[in-house]
Amino acid sequence: MSLIKTNDDITKIKAACTIWKNVRSAILSFVKPGITTKELDEFAANEIKSYNAIPTFYHLYDFPGNICISVNNQLIHGVPNNYVIQLNDMITCDVGVTYLDHVCDAAFTFIVDPSNDSKKQHILNATYDALIRAIKEIKPSAYLGTIGATIEATANEYGYEVIKDYGGHGCGNAPHEDPIVLDYGTPNTGMQLQPNMVLCIEPMLMDGTDKYKVNPTNNWTVTAKNKKLTCHYEHMVLVTNTGCKILTFCEDEKQQFAEILAKNNFLQ
Repeated sequence: MSLIKTNDDITKIKAACTIWKNVRSAILSFVKPGITTKELDEFAANEIKSYNAIPTFYHLYDFPGNICISVNNQLIHGVPNNYVIQLNDMITCDVGVTYLDHVCDAAFTFIVDPSNDSKKQHILNATYDALIRAIKEIKPSAYLGTIGATIEATANEYGYEVIKDYGGHGCGNAPHEDPIVLDYGTPNTGMQLQPNMVLCIEPMLMDGTDKYKVNPTNNWTVTAKNKKLTCHYEHMVLVTNTGCKILTFCEDEKQQFAEILAKNNFLQ
């Protein structure tokens, strides 16, 4: 698997990302209090299959679900189960779509019928801000260390920590490829980016600690040890000749995160 994607690779990755965006929209319309995360998982799988695509994560490394669904203090790799979704839950759906043997992998976080839970909105905004600031650093010759440093600095600015043992990655021909894109780093160090690289940028923020535990029953779900809120957001990004293009950006983000996008003078 090459770090530099061919034009054919990019065309097929974009097609997978288009399906991903449609599935994301369907999930957001389907979610409501009273359904289980298992029901949401099955719905997402059926949506993906309706486009003649494959749920990438199904049995990937023996993962027992079709998508990862993490709730509140679950950071990543949430296993779908009989948990009943509640009003004001904060949910992260990490969704993989395989189409024409190419992969889209991205995650989005939302609050179910949000009321005025300022703590959840604060960490969600912080995570998305870290994501956008990091993506703004992506261009040819940019350093991976600068991307990681930007994520961590933004998290710290909001009063949060980043997890050190997980991070983003290359993607496209397979779900997880080189390079690893950590959520921390030293500016102007590490690998330099080149046009036609495809990266998953995924800040993972924790409140008051970077300590976590992995559920001993399913050996997958990563949860904050202090049981406080966590948040994860992930976009898939193509390095272009002059900058970058977010392949998984959705129009409703312009409304949901209008202030953050405006503050960063971000145009997509």
